[in-house]
Parts: sequence; structure tokens; C-alpha cells
Amino acid sequence: MLDFDRPILTPRRLRRVPWTPVATVLASGVALVAIGNLVFNWLDVYLVFFGDQPQVLPANVAAYRVWGAIAILALVAGVVTHLLNRRRRVLGSIWQALLVVGGAAILVLCYIPGAVDPPAPERDQDGYGAPPCYSGGDNDECVGG
Repeated sequence: MLDFDRPILTPRRLRRVPWTPVATVLASGVALVAIGNLVFNWLDVYLVFFGDQPQVLPANVAAYRVWGAIAILALVAGVVTHLLNRRRRVLGSIWQALLVVGGAAILVLCYIPGAVDPPAPERDQDGYGAPPCYSGGDNDECVGG
């Protein structure tokens, strides 16, 4: 059989395709993009000039939630695919460790207030929020006089 008569892709060759290094590099790239977007989102909120106060917009909170979730998923996927690689190297392990530690630090340092805080429960004004009344005085703020 001549070389050009054989099929290009056989099932044996498909099994030998090194998908774990490619997936590790892809996950690392996605994690770096997500970390960069978290930093730019933080700068968008806190980089103000001439005494202005930083203002957190709902878009900043949503961006932190989305890019934070993408960063966490990409970091976990990178570590898992690196561990699945049978021919992993020490340099790749060091890179993954630095990426996880750096990504976690950026997630904590670039926190946007209100991104993970639960909303405060609203209190009903049904009389329990009235100022305390003391007997024996003529307080105009007391409900009963």
C-alpha cells in the first residue's frame, strides 16, 4: 500500500493527539484575559482624579461577577488539564501554581463592593422602628402622648 492511499486520520492517530497541553494553554490564556479584565474593571471604578469619589455602577458589579466566575473556572480547568497530562513538566506546574495564587490575589484585591454582598433585608415601617418613649414626660415624638 502506498503512503498516499492510507487515510490521513485513523482512530489510532486521533487518540495520540495531545489535547491536554492544548487545553492547559487555552485555559491559562482565558484565565489571563479574565484577570486582566478584573484589573481594568477595578481601575474603572477606583481611578478617579481631582477629588472625585469613586462610584460603583451596576455594570461594574456585573462585570466583576462574570469575569470572576470565568477566572475561577479557567484556573480550575487549567490545573485539572495540567494534572491529566502524563508528560507534564516542572515549569508547567510552577506556572499553574503562580497563576492560581496570582488569580486568587487579584480576585481578592480587585473586589468591587456589592458584588458578593447579600442585599440587606428591607424593614417594614410598622411601628417597631419608632423612637423609644419614656413615661413621665411630655414627649411629642411618642405615639401615645
